[in-house]
Amino acid sequence: MHAPKRFPMIELASHRVERLVGENVYMLVLAAIVGVLGGLGAIFFRWLIERIADLSFSGVTTLAELEAAPWYAKALVPAAGGLVVGPIIYFLAREARGHGLPEVMNAVTNSGGRMRRRIMLVKTVASAITLGTGGSAGREGPIVQIGAGIGSTVGQTLGLEGNKLIVLLGCGAASGLAATFNAPIAGVMLAIEVIIGSASISVFSPIVVASVAGTVVSRMAFGNVPFVPAPQYELVNPAVELPLYVALGVAAGLTGLLFTKGITLLEELWERAPIPGWLTPMLGGAVVGGIAIFFPHVLGVGYETINDALHGREAFGVLAALVILKLVATGFTLGSGGSGGVFAPSLFIGACLGGAFGLGAEKLLPGLTADSGAYALVGMGAVLAATTHAPVTAILMLFELSSNYTIVLPLMLTCIIASGLAARVMPTSIFTTALARRGVRLRGSSEAEHVHATKIRRILRPYVETMPPTTPVSEVMQRALSGSMPSQFVVDADKHPIGVIGLAHLKSIMGESGFDEAGLMAADVMKAPVAALGLDDSLDVAMGLFARVDVEALPVVDADGAIAGCVTRYDLMMFFEQEVLHDHALGMTFMSNGHPEEAQFVELPEGHVLELIEVTELIAGRTLRELDLRQTAGINVVGIRLKKPEGIERLAPDPKRRLGIGEILVAVGPEKAIAAFRKAVKA
Repeated sequence: MHAPKRFPMIELASHRVERLVGENVYMLVLAAIVGVLGGLGAIFFRWLIERIADLSFSGVTTLAELEAAPWYAKALVPAAGGLVVGPIIYFLAREARGHGLPEVMNAVTNSGGRMRRRIMLVKTVASAITLGTGGSAGREGPIVQIGAGIGSTVGQTLGLEGNKLIVLLGCGAASGLAATFNAPIAGVMLAIEVIIGSASISVFSPIVVASVAGTVVSRMAFGNVPFVPAPQYELVNPAVELPLYVALGVAAGLTGLLFTKGITLLEELWERAPIPGWLTPMLGGAVVGGIAIFFPHVLGVGYETINDALHGREAFGVLAALVILKLVATGFTLGSGGSGGVFAPSLFIGACLGGAFGLGAEKLLPGLTADSGAYALVGMGAVLAATTHAPVTAILMLFELSSNYTIVLPLMLTCIIASGLAARVMPTSIFTTALARRGVRLRGSSEAEHVHATKIRRILRPYVETMPPTTPVSEVMQRALSGSMPSQFVVDADKHPIGVIGLAHLKSIMGESGFDEAGLMAADVMKAPVAALGLDDSLDVAMGLFARVDVEALPVVDADGAIAGCVTRYDLMMFFEQEVLHDHALGMTFMSNGHPEEAQFVELPEGHVLELIEVTELIAGRTLRELDLRQTAGINVVGIRLKKPEGIERLAPDPKRRLGIGEILVAVGPEKAIAAFRKAVKA
């Protein structure tokens, strides 16, 4: 484990140039450089895929030639490719597996834009072999990750940090996608809508420059032609076709959900399988090869099949079958540990779905609708929008891929419906689902979603002090002064809360002139009426009530309205500190009888600290016994924290359990040793 290599002289020169020309001009120049490098990377990557494909399939390139090829050529080549790719990814850079964009998004939000420099080489080689040997995936995801790696490397080499480094990473990602698809606008929108999530002028301008630069470089090599040329379809009969496009949007949304859930399920199954991680891509490739014996359409990126669907050259049965078969093939390629993207498979599945839908519409309503190719074109954008939850990127990408602006209305309508349906059923996209499954949660707008999705029962205190309204004030005061809870609740005969008495409120009443406790009861000093929370209310409901009611605790009731516990302001603030602000408590407080107020604390030796350290790809997959941190780093791991959708799970350190990316190690040791280890695992 080594810290990133620094270049002091280069960093010094970089800062001097920035001061000389100004920050804005400097960032635009760097964006242009990153854009050119991203474009060159895309050109090299495409060339490498083609050379590997020529070698693997003996010059067979067209679908017709693949159909005529011997069965064993189609069956064995993807498995052989997986056998080569598996060890490369497993032993050199495990973040190169899968579809790439989740790692880029994680680098933006949780690593300050820093990506390992070796990722560019490993991702390039692994993805080129996967795709060149027939793996069912896309080439845009790897190019985005490669471009992002280029931007991050340039920024780190020049000593940039913070937002500048993140912007350069976004520049590399945008230029890579733009160069791949000859789609500069889509490249900009991907970087803004999916990766960075910001459209300020300081972010937007450099990304535009980088995307344009990458596109110019690509056009110099491949020419300025549409990526998937299609006839100029348009809306023929709005009254008939718009309802059909609405139905296609629903079908595309459900298909996108199936695609996302399918890949996630297969990834989980492969990870749980008792098979070495370096071997699983070969087995996934074997499944793809088995499908390809009968449907070679699933091999590689599948642009020829997309083109056939756009021109109505495939039969209904073939298109319908390919929707499922391509989904399965992509799931086994990426889920087993292969390397590739999900944009092209989404477009492939969408084209087949839309093409089959259009052929059905032609059969049912002859002469009243556009050709099936129009539905195939719209279906491409709709499935892409549903899987990525990025409808604007999908709409603009389809405009640029096809150079067809005459079908804008159905394209926009269908993409919005598909994306909205998918987001309603499954709040996470295909990218954020992969991160959430590993316990990594992105910051930003998802924080509001996290608060809204978290239920009151998550932070419920089931132990409460209750009393009837006739309780004498003298007893109320005694309970308040001797109890551990900040508030007491007044309940009726059915245990329904009717008021709350806080210690601060009670003290203020006692301090009033002329106060006489004789004859006073709890009902006389309580705050009433007090709103109650339900167990399944979300935390934002509690926030709203605390903002309107001056109390330290709110009662929580069950389905019958009886008090089940309470939530305090302190509990809510601790949740925000740990889950929203990410300033995690150590989770090592010892509580007596489950009461935080009776906590006991362990005093550490002088110079020692207790710190949280995130598991990165450098140590993921290894056990604590293998790492032997006590000997190699001089620290001890006393606990492990796992971030899950339902909350934080704390585990005792198991020396035989393999660590996962995004898990949190609770480590104790000398301050310098902890700092050195933290720096090392981020390398």
